[in-house]
Amino acid sequence: MLNQKVISSKSIFLIIIFIFKISRIVAGLVPDRAGHVAVINGNQIIFMGGSRFISPANPIRSQIRLYNLSDEVFSLSLSSQFSTSSPPYVDLSDTSARMKFGSEKGTAVLGGASKEIVFLIGGMQQNLTRLNEIDKNSNITSNQTFMIEEISKTYNMTSQLVFFYQPYGKSWSYLLDQKGTPPSRRRSTSTVIDSKGIIYIFGGRVQVDTGSPILVCYNDLYTFDTVLLSWNKVNAANVPSPRSHAAPVLLPSGKILYIGGVSQTQPGMEADLINMNEIPVFDTISSTWSYKYANQSILIQPRSGHTATLMPNNNEIIIIGGNSSTEHSIYFCSFLFSFLINIIHY
Repeated sequence: MLNQKVISSKSIFLIIIFIFKISRIVAGLVPDRAGHVAVINGNQIIFMGGSRFISPANPIRSQIRLYNLSDEVFSLSLSSQFSTSSPPYVDLSDTSARMKFGSEKGTAVLGGASKEIVFLIGGMQQNLTRLNEIDKNSNITSNQTFMIEEISKTYNMTSQLVFFYQPYGKSWSYLLDQKGTPPSRRRSTSTVIDSKGIIYIFGGRVQVDTGSPILVCYNDLYTFDTVLLSWNKVNAANVPSPRSHAAPVLLPSGKILYIGGVSQTQPGMEADLINMNEIPVFDTISSTWSYKYANQSILIQPRSGHTATLMPNNNEIIIIGGNSSTEHSIYFCSFLFSFLINIIHY
């Protein structure tokens, strides 16, 4: 059972991750998916998008097509206790809350003057209306090469990097009055928002699913002011190598740690996993990059797609899951304890 009154919001978020995975195994609930985004807004958590595996019994499933993107939106109330075996998800997808496209591997943060607007940054997009038409066209589905070509056209439907969702109005909008020049559309960025409503977007990648013929990782850093709706590119020396899937952690000192992920030496090359103990740090106060090396008391496999969350004591980070050469794992990162103390008081 889960009781919000005795657990901090950060701890709740970590527990919700477990609930989401448990629900997939135990209850087989509708929200079964991967690559989705989630935010806590007041006393509820909002899940959006993701990819859903196609059932083996479905004739559209093949070796080259195992999943479709989702445009669904769900909420889960944290205001009362519930069983982790059957979380009371509410499906909002039949309202204007449904996303404009199928979406995966973006990042969602709360911002704006009220700090209640959900900003969806980047990710893959898929035109599900067109995808449904393709599935009903036997001339396409009977020709695998043709089908691959047609499905590829359903991705990357717009150059818009940011969409925003208003939870209380349950509606999606484009940002029409942006100032400055936004970065190119991409996915798997390292994105956080500070207490002033400024989003920091670092790195990310493009490849076939985002409209690029080759894999390209980035190492540029942009900020987006969610109150003024203005973009700024940060030009600072000593920038890390191009990378994606790094897990960002914003410290109370204003420093952002980027943990793990994958890096690329040049466009078109494969991306390699990054040593988890080599941590780039961006100081949002001085706009400078530096590097720290965590003490290694246990072996932490390099990984991507993991989460990294600062604990309420501001001294420890929990890293959960991810993809590496070993099974998905959970680590309580006490090996970072002294390192984080030094960072916070740096």
